[in-house]
Amino acid sequence: TGTTGGTYSSTTGLTISSSTGAITPSTSTAGTYTVTYTMAANGGCSAQTATTSVTVTAIPSAGTLSGTQTICSNGTTTFTSNGDSGGTWSSGSTATATVNSSTGLVSGVSAGTATITYTVSGSGCSDATATRTVTVTPAPTSVTASTSASTICSGGSVNLTSSATSNSTT
Repeated sequence: TGTTGGTYSSTTGLTISSSTGAITPSTSTAGTYTVTYTMAANGGCSAQTATTSVTVTAIPSAGTLSGTQTICSNGTTTFTSNGDSGGTWSSGSTATATVNSSTGLVSGVSAGTATITYTVSGSGCSDATATRTVTVTPAPTSVTASTSASTICSGGSVNLTSSATSNSTT
């Protein structure tokens, strides 16, 4: 606000209207800029200037998540993002799967499906999020193997059998 008729200018990288001072963030480069409003000399008065600082923040990107989506309840996988680094990982169902908030290491807890979310702070803009599901399958509680004979002759054969029981409650 103030006297009209001056012009606006800025350091390189900021898109600004010289007549209105309107800034276009979508075509500006992220960074901090000095904006100057200049009133030309007039009626014997010298030119007047005023400055202010404006910061344009880049829109965050959570990217696309990748990583193995099916694990055993006693297994792990690591989810990764091709977006901005420094985000935070979280699980929508910690009873099914937990995730290390900084590394993306997902650990199975119990059978089911959990949504894993990667969030990048907007630092003044809206946060960016990306999600990926992980399906946790029950781990076997015991595995046994047996044979019909403990000693066999070279050239002979033996039958092997195995069995596993699951801890699934579904």
